[in-house]
This record gives sequence, structure tokens and C-alpha cells, in this order.
Amino acid sequence: MKNPFWRKLILILLVAGGAEVILRLIGFGNIPVYYSSDLYEYALEPKQEMKRFGNSIYINAEGMRSDELEPGDKPILKFGDSVLHGGVATDQSDLASEILESRFESELPKVRILNIAAGSWGPDNAFAWMMEHSDFDAQAIVLVFSSHDWQDQMTFRKVVGEVSFYPESRPFLALTDAAEWFYSRWFSEVDWDDLEENEEVTYKGGKFNRGWQQFIDYCAKRGIPLVVYHHADLEEVTNKKWNKKGAKLEAFLADKNIARLSGLESGMEKADFRDEIHLTPSGQRKLANALEPTLTDILLYSDAE
Repeated sequence: MKNPFWRKLILILLVAGGAEVILRLIGFGNIPVYYSSDLYEYALEPKQEMKRFGNSIYINAEGMRSDELEPGDKPILKFGDSVLHGGVATDQSDLASEILESRFESELPKVRILNIAAGSWGPDNAFAWMMEHSDFDAQAIVLVFSSHDWQDQMTFRKVVGEVSFYPESRPFLALTDAAEWFYSRWFSEVDWDDLEENEEVTYKGGKFNRGWQQFIDYCAKRGIPLVVYHHADLEEVTNKKWNKKGAKLEAFLADKNIARLSGLESGMEKADFRDEIHLTPSGQRKLANALEPTLTDILLYSDAE
């Protein structure tokens, strides 16, 4: 082939094709997708299964990062944000919910620890999700949230399909996915205030996230044990004390007499964080360790009845 243009074109296509194959083997081109909701802003699309960056990700038919529910299961609903969900950087088997479920399997085989979470969710997102779906006859409800969730209420800004962290569809090419991933994490900053809001929603929050009180009232009315794990971020762990919002959350939960577990007392260290707030597999294990005694007591008491 004498024409240099065609030689260059073929070379470019071969390189691009090779890069596409390699990137797909890494996991690019396959990413969890979201849908928008007028009730709870957004959530993960149900029925997703993939590998990304070597990590297995499974979203069941209810939109939980857990295996499918079966008749006779005894679920514990575990709500949270990206800390609990784990993201694509955490393999399914390394999630605190999966670790706990496997520990209960031998003595309490029908107990399910359901991971119901999405990035930047707060208690109000979680409660609204539960109202639309179900409490699934929960044996207990566990809230895993951080100090900023004391006041981080829903704004209903349109993030799905607008912000790279909440894709509404999978990319056609792994190459474009990789480029978007790299750009969004190194060069792009989201201007959240510039995002359009959902016009139908009138509630704009309050002095604190209303989801806390909603869960408290709901569980009290139905006799469902409620447990709050107050996750400490890396700065709080380093300082060995809560920030201002965290202190307010602690005071509120103490005043309401809610069973609470402290992330400051779970043995977290710098090595248990992959960034300022999200957990490594060792951090997920420590989260499971912190929850296990309290959940065991709840389950044994329930089983005795």
C-alpha cells in the first residue's frame, strides 16, 4: 500500500482497537448506571452485574448492592451513601454488608444484610427510597452516615446523566469511558449550584436532615430496632473528635436515645481509608466488626421470640 494516508489510518485503527480491548479487560466501558427519582433524587438501576477494575459489582432486582432476596429471608436494611456502597473500587466480597452476612450464615442462615446506598445519599434519600419500595419486614434498620449528613438534605438537582459520577447509560466505547474517568477525577470540578433543579419538588431541607427524625418515628411506630453507625472521616479519626456537625448529630441521637455506634471507637486508622472518607477493604472489615455485636444481640433476641 503506497498511499501513506491509508497506512497511517490503518495504524491508528489498530492502535485504537488494541487500546479498546485492553481497556475493556480492565473494566472500562462497563459502569453502574443510575436513574432519576422525584422522591429520592436518584438510585442505582436494578439488575446490574459487571467487573470493573477487577472488582465484582452486583445490583439486585430491588436496586441493592446485595444478592437477590428469597422467600423466608430475614433482612436487615443497611442504608448509607458511597461509604457503605463501596463504589467500583470495592469488590462485592469486601463490603461490610457481605462480610456480616457470611458471618451470620452458619447459625442464622436466612439473615440478609442488605446494602441500600448511593453516592451522596443522606437519611432523607434513604427514607424516601424505603417508602417507595418497602421495609421488607426488616429485622432491624441500620443507618451508616457521616457528620456532614446531619445537615446534607436533598436538593433534587439533576445529576443523572449530567455529572460523570451518575451515568444514565453505559458508554459505547471503553476509550471514551477511560477519557471521561481520567478527566473527571483530575481536571473537572462539578459546580453543583449550576445544575438545574427538579421543578416539581418544593421541599428544600431545613435546619437538619429530616430523614433522621423520619427513621426514628417510623421505627418507633413499627417496633423495628434502629441502629446508627456514625462514620468518622479521616480528619475526625486523626483528630480523635467529631467536627461541629458530627457533635450536633451525636447530641441529637443521644437526646432521642438511639442506639449508636461510633466510628471514632471502631479502630479505624489511616490505612483503612482510600481517601478522606471512603474505606479500603480493611476499613470495611472494621465497619463489619463494629456492627456485629449489636446486630447479633438484635437477631438473637428476635429469634428467641
